Parts: sequence; structure tokens; C-alpha cells
Amino acid sequence: MSTDDRPDWTRNRTATGSALACIGETPLVELPTASTDGTTVYGKLEFTNPSGSIKDRIYREMITAAEERGDLDDDTEILECSTGNAGIACTFVGRQRGYDVTVVMPEGMSEERTKLIRAYGGDLIETPGGESDVDLALDRVGELIEEHPDRYWFPNQFANPDNPAAHERTTGPEIVEQLDEVPDAFVAGQGTGGTVTGVGRCFADEDADAELYALEPAEAPILSDREWGSHEIEGIGDGFVPENLDPGILDGVVTVESETAIERARTVAREEGLFCGVSSGANVEGARKIAAERDLDTIATVICDTGQRYFSTALFETDHEIDVPDREHPLDERSRELLDRYQSGWRIIE
Repeated sequence: MSTDDRPDWTRNRTATGSALACIGETPLVELPTASTDGTTVYGKLEFTNPSGSIKDRIYREMITAAEERGDLDDDTEILECSTGNAGIACTFVGRQRGYDVTVVMPEGMSEERTKLIRAYGGDLIETPGGESDVDLALDRVGELIEEHPDRYWFPNQFANPDNPAAHERTTGPEIVEQLDEVPDAFVAGQGTGGTVTGVGRCFADEDADAELYALEPAEAPILSDREWGSHEIEGIGDGFVPENLDPGILDGVVTVESETAIERARTVAREEGLFCGVSSGANVEGARKIAAERDLDTIATVICDTGQRYFSTALFETDHEIDVPDREHPLDERSRELLDRYQSGWRIIE
């Protein structure tokens, strides 16, 4: 290979002083198996971030902003609620910044995620249930902060405005630069709401015609049908409308069944050579659904993390089960009010 044939590696041409400097500027690749004759689907490879997921972006942003505001000092411990990737990224960034980190997480999340949190130097507190039981983990965080008000700083990825700001400042502009235009549509799983909100705000500044879709599990269609349920798409569908989701910028909501997301993740690995997680499979399937229904040239989505975090889940273990608490899960008042205001204006793609 001649020098002229090498891929561009501008950012990595010189050594960096920290792994934190390697966050962002991730590749954007065409996904032929998700594309149609008239629509090209692109996936942004967020698993190339140092700790392996898109969450690196928001914890660099949130922790840096907190330091600049004076919210953190040498004795502060970072306490976060997560279903996995956020906890890993929070531990990675927090420890690199010199802080102790404790993550509160539902016990039904993948074994790989718990081991990675500990590998990066974090402490872990587990609460009952799985992905749809994040409210129980948030309750435990509240109890710990009440018990030790001077000990912890809580990033609160679900409500911290620095979360969507990270995507508005980095993820969105990167996609626009990589495509040399705003895509006709963008779809991302609705977890904290940060990705879809931040990227959507960036695109709105560039091109108000870009369609923006939140994706949720068909078994837990809070946005589209106000229903709660257990599902196996880790990282999204937490059972409420988070503060970081701006429902006013959404054009629609896409639902994907867990088994379909799992099979799509397997297909992406086999056919595209991208070994991704279940939420990434859901995103790609969501993009396929939009392509089938809408007359669009380009659709972008995110490949959130790597499949290496899912060996102990239904992606590989077909008899995988999560012990979900038997309890009522009424929709909270804030979520209900937001859905009353915005739901009727969304296009629902099932």
C-alpha cells in the first residue's frame, strides 16, 4: 500500500496525553443490508470510543462542565444510575479525572457490564429488576444522597442538560460533516433522550426538514402507547419520559420488538462485519422501517456499543431470563402531561 492509499488518520497522527482525548470523531459507515434501492442507511460506530460506547461523549461533557462550575472537588464521589453503558463510561471518565465512582444498576443487566464497571475501578450497587425497572435504581440513588448529602455528585444522565449538549456539539456536527449534508432522517433509541435530542437540535439549526425519530421497544411503548413492559433491549425503554428528551422536536416514534432487534444485531455482525449490541440492532431495524415507509434518500443512526457486552444475554443465550419484580408501574404525572401535549402529532411506525 502506498502512502497515498492509507486512510486519513489526522487525529491519531500524533500521540495523545490521555484516553479521554480519543472520545468522539467516530466513523460513519454505509449499511447495505439496511438500505433500500432508494434509501441509504448509515451507522455511526460509537463502539470505537475508548470505553466502547456512545456514553463516553456525555460523561466527558458532564464531568468537565461540573468541574468548571465547581461542583466537584478532590473529596467528591461520583454516584450514577445506569443500566450498563453509562455506568461503564462514567467510571472510565470519572476515574481518569481522579474521582471515586459508584454505579447503581438493576441486577438483571448483562454480566459483562458489571465486570467492566469493576474493571475500570468502580463500585457497584444492584437493585431489583431489569431495564424497565430503572426507577428502582433511581430511588436508591436518592436514598444514598439523602443519607450522605456532602459525599456524592450525581451526574443524572436522564436530566443533566450537558448530556444532549454533548451530542449537539459533537455527534450531530460530525454526521453533517461526514455526509457533507444533514441526513433526511435520524433515528436513535430513547434511553435518556440525550442522543436524539442533541443530534436533533443540531440538525434543526442546519435543516429544519430533517425527520427525527425516537425508537422504543414494542414491549414497552411508553411514547407511542403509554404502556410499560419488560423487554430485552438494554439501554432504552426505561419506563418514563426522561427530562433530557425534548418531545417537541420529534417527528415520530418507531417501535421494534426485542427478538427482532436481537436478530438484526446478529445480521449486522454477519453481513456488515459490525459486532454490535442489541440496542444497535434495534436502531438499524428502526432505520429499515423508516426507509420502507418514507420516501427519503439518507437515514443516519448510531451503533451504540459492541456485542462483546452481550455474551450472557439473549443475543447468545436463547434461554436468558430476567427476574422482574411483580409490581404496578403507573405512568408518572410528568410523562403523562408531555404525552398529552405531543403524542398526537407524532408519526408512529410499528
